[in-house]
Amino acid sequence: MIGNHKTSVINDNNVLMVCYHSTPVVKITDNKIILNSGGWLTATTKRRMNQASLQYNLGFAVYQVNYSWYVDYKGDTIPFEDNMELDI
Repeated sequence: MIGNHKTSVINDNNVLMVCYHSTPVVKITDNKIILNSGGWLTATTKRRMNQASLQYNLGFAVYQVNYSWYVDYKGDTIPFEDNMELDI
């Protein structure tokens, strides 16, 4: 289950969005996963992204080392950037 406090899941024209507050932190399209913190690099934002990955079997993990965020996906470690795209 994705956390329920200030979190919603929206399906808009075949784009599934997991929103925390008003920010779509994870968007899932037919061929992309888009990650976006909205500038809120918080533990809860990261948790919502990881919960979405588990809930929808997306295969990525977001984590932090020394104040920097990273994404593990398909065996690669990628520095996190808002609106980064991961190929499905």
